[in-house]
Amino acid sequence: MIVHLSSEQLSECLLGQPSPIVARHIQDCPACLAELASFGEALGEFRGAVRAWSDERASAALAILPNVPEPGSWFASHQLGWAMLIAVACMIASFVMPRHGEENSSTSDAVLLNQVDAQVSRTAPSSMEPLMKLVVQKQ
Repeated sequence: MIVHLSSEQLSECLLGQPSPIVARHIQDCPACLAELASFGEALGEFRGAVRAWSDERASAALAILPNVPEPGSWFASHQLGWAMLIAVACMIASFVMPRHGEENSSTSDAVLLNQVDAQVSRTAPSSMEPLMKLVVQKQ
């Protein structure tokens, strides 16, 4: 009985990450090699159909909108340039500008950690402390 590759193993081959055993099987088994080729061809056709549909929908959407510049036009490229410039300026400003409340956050962090430490170091919950006093006194 010949065991052929599963669809997951064929997918690994298409992604370029097959295990050594799977790679060797692909080399030795013409049926699995043909299945892999068929699978890759089907994915290629699907990719082409999706791209064609996407291009068609984008062209239809651009045709509906008035005064939209062509993607390669001067206006569109300058819009992208301005957007990049603004993004870089915002990133630089976020590093340069002082952050308000940083001192308060470090002290509030310390207070919170002290509260957590006090809760964790308790031997019993606060509702059980009176009972713990009784137990300690009897011993």
